[in-house]
Amino acid sequence: MATRRLWQVDAFASAPYRGNPCAVVFDAAGISDQRMQEIAAEMNLSETVFLLPPTTDEANYRARIFTPRSELPFAGHPTISAAFCVHQSLIEAGYGQSCDLLRQECKAGIIPVAIEVQDSRTVYTMTQVPPQFIDLDVPRAQMHAALGCEDVDLLEPVVEAASTGIPWMFARLKSPEAVAALAPDMTAITAISKKTGITGLAVYAIGATNAGVDVKLRAFAPAEGVPEDPVTGSANGCLAAILARNGALGAAPLAYVAEQGIEMGRDGRIFAAVADAASGPQIGGEVVRVMEGVLTV
Repeated sequence: MATRRLWQVDAFASAPYRGNPCAVVFDAAGISDQRMQEIAAEMNLSETVFLLPPTTDEANYRARIFTPRSELPFAGHPTISAAFCVHQSLIEAGYGQSCDLLRQECKAGIIPVAIEVQDSRTVYTMTQVPPQFIDLDVPRAQMHAALGCEDVDLLEPVVEAASTGIPWMFARLKSPEAVAALAPDMTAITAISKKTGITGLAVYAIGATNAGVDVKLRAFAPAEGVPEDPVTGSANGCLAAILARNGALGAAPLAYVAEQGIEMGRDGRIFAAVADAASGPQIGGEVVRVMEGVLTV
């Protein structure tokens, strides 16, 4: 049978087994859509990304991104995972560190990923597409029941939503401790996602569990087969746009650090920046390779 090279990496992490794991399949041309979906189900990670030749001269490579249940037009941690794998492959092929920008083609468009060495770490920063804000109406009682939080912990507005490639809805809680203590009802969140057509529900607070961090986030996408996502680049991009609009972290431009995944034992860091509520947010982090293999396709 045919085989392909496979790496598994941890995105938004500075050490193995933190952040968000992603499977990256190289040289994916010739793999059928059905087989890609089957492979993603087999990997059983939040997303699996397949690397293909670009269809435009504006891109360096093309990425197709699958959850265990469906293909997404864009996702954050697969984007920096793919960029890391392409970049590291170039280095290992003898091209050195000369590459400082990669352009990824995906169904959401061309996503640039800047590569910057900061001290001893390499940070991959994507610029997501400008946000589209979405009006939603979710009753307060339905939201706090779905989250498993106290009603007094849920701040107004009950829900905000945006898309910077894929749509997320957000609830804001009064403290990072309230975010950590959530007991979400996945059936209820699935119902809200299906009713609204939104990928998932993210919950945030200003403040964090760790020192030197500004925002705490958790993200739930059970309708996509991902009950809780460890660290979510797309949701963090949407949140940056929402924070630039609602002023909860101060006036734009904003640059801050977010944490996610602590409750799953996958503590990750996201570096976020946004010029204003109309601009594409920049979301970055480190990536660590944890596995190399050969995949039977």
